[in-house]
Amino acid sequence: VFFVEAGHVTTSSLITGGVLLLLEHRDQLEALLDNPNLLSGAVEEMLRLVSPISAVVCRAREDVELDGYEFTGGEQRFVFPPGANRDPEAFPSPDAFDITRADNPHLAFSAGAHFCLGAPLARLHGEVAIATLIRRIPDMQLAGEPIWLGSIPVREPLHLPVTWRA
Repeated sequence: VFFVEAGHVTTSSLITGGVLLLLEHRDQLEALLDNPNLLSGAVEEMLRLVSPISAVVCRAREDVELDGYEFTGGEQRFVFPPGANRDPEAFPSPDAFDITRADNPHLAFSAGAHFCLGAPLARLHGEVAIATLIRRIPDMQLAGEPIWLGSIPVREPLHLPVTWRA
């Protein structure tokens, strides 16, 4: 049940947020329509900017110092992957949506022992859904502001109003 629920919400967030990014950046949508081979990289860039999981609770196993900050072993800490996904030291022009970004070590699915087991399936769902939508409705446009249910710990979409010519 956990995997079905977790996979559903995060994948719908990826699809909704990804479509929103494409509609807000028509140049990227046109590039993707012109070259469907960019789809995999586009989904990775969407994951980096959408980051469906916005907060993760973790704890250091032992006392550790990272970049001048001390973390006491056993204490709970919140980690915010969306912040790491916009780190200018890791991503040139971190706020830009660039579906051709070559090096994209985002943390949308966490990392290490906590890496999401459903990541390959979420990527596949995102690729299939987004490719199908833009292929079938290439003239889709925003028809209002999106509505999100919340952002912690999951950025969950409720409504993304769109329109297109019939």
